[in-house]
Amino acid sequence: MFKRIIFDILLFISAIVAPWWFTGIFSIAILYYFKNFNEIILFGLIMDILYGRLSANFHWYDYRFTFLFIILLLTSYFIKKRLKFYDK
Repeated sequence: MFKRIIFDILLFISAIVAPWWFTGIFSIAILYYFKNFNEIILFGLIMDILYGRLSANFHWYDYRFTFLFIILLLTSYFIKKRLKFYDK
């Protein structure tokens, strides 16, 4: 539990300070490390607020980091089930 809180804080700092590509790679590494890391969707929303473009209309591409992290989360569930060397 303590590791999870530390990684949440590090990912939050990374989403605010680091470039978007570094946060993306860091979040993929955290997805592999933890079994269920559902907080990644919240960090996708934070990154959309910081790096997304403003528009008056709702379009699906306005929330591209959120959708990307949802897709990464769903694919990580399936990939982890198929990996033989993943023990968690």
